[in-house]
Amino acid sequence: MAQRTTKKLRRPRGNEILKVGIIGVSLVLAAFILKEPQVERASLNPVIVEEFDSIQVPVPREPVPAGTDLSKVDVELVSYPRHQVPDGAIIEAALLSGYENSVPLPAQLPIFSANLRPSGSVSLNAVEEKIPPGMRAMTIKVDATIAVEGWAAPGSVVDVLLVQEDKTTVVAERVKILSAERSVEEMQEGGPRVPSTVTVLVTQEQCLAINTAIPLGRIAFALRSSQDEESWSSRTFTAANLNKTRKEATVSGFVSVQGHEGGSRSYALSDGKWIVAETKPDGFLVAGE
Repeated sequence: MAQRTTKKLRRPRGNEILKVGIIGVSLVLAAFILKEPQVERASLNPVIVEEFDSIQVPVPREPVPAGTDLSKVDVELVSYPRHQVPDGAIIEAALLSGYENSVPLPAQLPIFSANLRPSGSVSLNAVEEKIPPGMRAMTIKVDATIAVEGWAAPGSVVDVLLVQEDKTTVVAERVKILSAERSVEEMQEGGPRVPSTVTVLVTQEQCLAINTAIPLGRIAFALRSSQDEESWSSRTFTAANLNKTRKEATVSGFVSVQGHEGGSRSYALSDGKWIVAETKPDGFLVAGE
């Protein structure tokens, strides 16, 4: 009788159980991924933008002075997107024929119909051409004193003063003279000539101020340098100011500078400012004396 043998089962070890668990989890995840619905990628089609509708606009090649016959102006055509052409701009060069510009025109910019007028409709004179928009020209009667012996000539810059019995007031500053005795020519050789009238360029406010001041007293000009932009420290001076005792200047320093050619020049420190001194103040010593 054959003997029956019994196979002894081996218990699984811990690391084998871990391996089996990892494999099982991996299989579950793989199955889940395979069942996930696939999202179709959207196809990216290129977007085509249509070219702007362009228009040819005539523009001057060079700046154009006011009063120029535009049919004789050298223009070129510049492409602009139609929606960017400013309102009122001339879009056809043929429309410029028979017109002139009432204001100076810049180069390379559109020409506006508001700045045009029929050719020959206005004749600008020598003074009118020099009046910018918003400014005014007015005429004042003058004599040798008012006109600074004629040195206040066309092109000069003056301040306008109102002289009354007990005070003097600055009415307008930095006023340019356009013409003297109906002449726009600047001072000629042989010295100044005293005009009887001058025409000045003023702002609207200055025009009103001067005309208001004329009946109140005597008008006088104070000639100034064209490079001087300083305003008056005090715009009114009264008779009472003349009676005030002026404090004597205090000299706190003195220096004498020797020149290259042997001459010298002296300066005194008066009230904190160095001024030219003709003589040496008392109480100061100079080296070499």
